[in-house]
Formats: sequence, structure tokens, C-alpha cells
Amino acid sequence: MSVIQITKNIVAVVAGAVLTSTSWAQNPPDPLTRQSFTPEQLVARVWERNPGITELTAVAEVAVHRINPAGSLDDPSLSHAFAPRTFGRAGQGLNQKVEVSQSLPWPGTLKARRLVAEHDAAAARQDIGALRLRLAARAKSAYAEWYFIGRALAIHHESYGLLEELRAVVETRYAAGDALQQDVLQVAMELAKLDRHLLQLKRIASSVQAQVNTLLNRDPATPLPVPVGVHVQRPVPGVSDLERQALQAHPDLRRLDAKIAGHDAAVTLAQRAFYPDFRVMAGYSSLWDEADKRPVVGVSINLPIDRGKRRAILNSAKATVRQVEAQRDAQRAQLLGELARSHAEVVESIGTVALFETSLLPLANAYFDAALGDYRSGTGSFSSVITAEKQKLATEEGLERSRADVIRRQAELERWSGINPLPVRMQGTGKRP
Repeated sequence: MSVIQITKNIVAVVAGAVLTSTSWAQNPPDPLTRQSFTPEQLVARVWERNPGITELTAVAEVAVHRINPAGSLDDPSLSHAFAPRTFGRAGQGLNQKVEVSQSLPWPGTLKARRLVAEHDAAAARQDIGALRLRLAARAKSAYAEWYFIGRALAIHHESYGLLEELRAVVETRYAAGDALQQDVLQVAMELAKLDRHLLQLKRIASSVQAQVNTLLNRDPATPLPVPVGVHVQRPVPGVSDLERQALQAHPDLRRLDAKIAGHDAAVTLAQRAFYPDFRVMAGYSSLWDEADKRPVVGVSINLPIDRGKRRAILNSAKATVRQVEAQRDAQRAQLLGELARSHAEVVESIGTVALFETSLLPLANAYFDAALGDYRSGTGSFSSVITAEKQKLATEEGLERSRADVIRRQAELERWSGINPLPVRMQGTGKRP
């Protein structure tokens, strides 16, 4: 068995023992306790555990509970009065006055109040949807980095094994007088550089692990399982289809639509303030000596004589509508721009992966094999082998970075299109990072 194969087996065992440790999970049904997990599973867990969604859900619930009170009449009033000096008077007894009254706003006022509350609740619900999209994008981006760092570690160990084999060959040839001392020193230098590279990868791994666990609202050092590989089976939808979907259903736009509708209702409410409110009453007063005068009914109105104050409130409500309409137009333009940019980046990443798989990686492997073969046959230099090995390492890492970019950039496209997930399927490659 070669050194490379032995190294691979060691890496697989160590990675499986560390990354799939069950100590990170508290609930057995958690899909992230398995040996591997998908970006969709991570997103689902983030949505379940992130406190931001819990907070906005409570905000939306508060807004919903405000709808009925907003459209309801004020409670009626009951008043009672009596003449204390009539207490114990012969023949008449204590003189009292009892009155029940109810305020009635101008017709349409209650409906406008209810509409304001309903649209506030609708906007709060859209806030949840917008946060879910942002969290999904962050979770999938973190997943992409976790995938890349796992693959980069595997590539690192494979490259280290190759250099160990090369060092054995060079030392043997040097002992026989067929190689230069600088070749021995060069391979030692490259191994030291790989040690430095490993330290960088471990630092990045710890950072990404903390990022994922922060999204899951748990200890940053909690171990994570292995992510699955990536394979794009179908191209992304056309940008025009995504734009149409985004304009129809994106939470950021629907939230602003709800706010505009709510402020329109506030304009109606401000217009109703120019008209009087009513108060109807019915009562009984024994203060009157004549029995026919004791039952009373009546109505009263307020006098909206300060029209300047009401006009200011109305103009403020109309200005607020224009303000939010401008925000919606700006949000629409930003959304379409970001969507077009994200779509172009996804298309580029998919094409880059195909280029690496079909051309760049095979050429890098062939280049390394040729350089190594020439060196062993005595017709090539060792520096050419090192150069080819570096190119092979960079190409392999470039392929995995491009695969991770597919996930990350698609997550951004999902955020701006409002479609999560996009109809682009990803499958595991069956390889452990």
C-alpha cells in the first residue's frame, strides 16, 4: 500500500472521528448528527434555532393581536351620581342619576383603523420571510466554506503524501550521486510550506465552525459533521423568470407593499378626523320631580374646529406614503440589479467547475505525471516536478473553491430571487472532505 493511500485512510479515520462526534448534538433526531449533511438540512436547523426568527415571529403575533382592538368600538361608559342631602328624605328617598353612553366614530373610521393594523401585521409577516432568506444565504455560504475547507484538508494531506514519496526518491538518488543536494533541500522547503498551509486551513476551519454554530445559536466549538459533495445537475432558471418571481413574491417588496397599503389607510383615517365623532347616551335621573322627565336619551358630537392640526396630520400621512413608495422603487431596483449580478456569478461558477473538471485538472495531473516521469528517467529537473506539484495542488484547490462558489453564489441568487431553494439540485459525491 502506498504512502498516499495510507495517508488517505488515516485522514478519513481522523476526520470521521472528529467531525462526526456525537457530543455536539442534544436531540437524536437532528439530521446534523449524521455522518454528512446537506445545505438544506443546515438551513432548516438555522430556521428552527435562530433567535432572530423567534423574535420576529413574536413581533408578527403582537401585530395580529392588535387587529381586532383597532377595529372595535371603545367600551361604553357608565356613570352614576346622587344627591347626598336627599338621603333619608321622606317620600322620595335618595335622588340618583344613572347614565350609559357610547362613542361612535365617523363612518369608515373603524374600518380604516383595522386596515392599518392588518397591513402592519402583513408587513411583520414579510419581515420573517425576508429574514429567512438572509439566514438561508448566510447558512449556505458558511456551508460552502465548510465544504471547501474539508476538501482543502484532504487535498493538503494527499499533496503531503506525494511530497513524502518524492523526498524518498530524491534522498535515494542523492545517496547514489544522481541528484543534487538542492533537490533534497527544495523538497524539505515545500513540505515546510505545506505545514504552514495546514495551520492556515485549521484556522479557517475553526472560524467557519464558529460561524455555523453561531447561526445555530449554540457553542462555537461544537463539532460539525461532514458536508456532502456538490454536483449541479441542471442549469439555473433564466434571469427573466427569476425577475418575474422576485417582483411578484419577494418578501422585501411585499413588506413595502403592505406598508404602503397601511399608510394609505392612515391617510383615510386622517381624512375622517375632519368629521365629528358621536356619543349617544341613555339614562335615568330621579332628580326630577316629574316622572316623565326622569328617563333621558341624547347625542353629542365633538367640534373639529382646529382644521390646521388635522390638515398637518393628513399631509404627514400622505408624505409618508410617498416616502415608502420611493423606498419600494429603490428596493425594486436594487433587487433586480443584485439578482442579475448573482445570476451571472452562478452561471460563471458552473462554467468554471466544468472547465476545471474537463480541462484544467486533467492537464495539471498530466503535467505532474510527465514531469515526474522525466525526472525519474533522468531527462527532467526536480524543480520541474515541484512546479508541476504546486500547479496540481493549486488546480485541485481551485476546483473545490469553484464548487463551493456554486453553493455560495446560488445562495445569494436565492436571496434576491425569493426562491429557496432554486430548482438546481445538488448531490453528494460520496467523498469525505
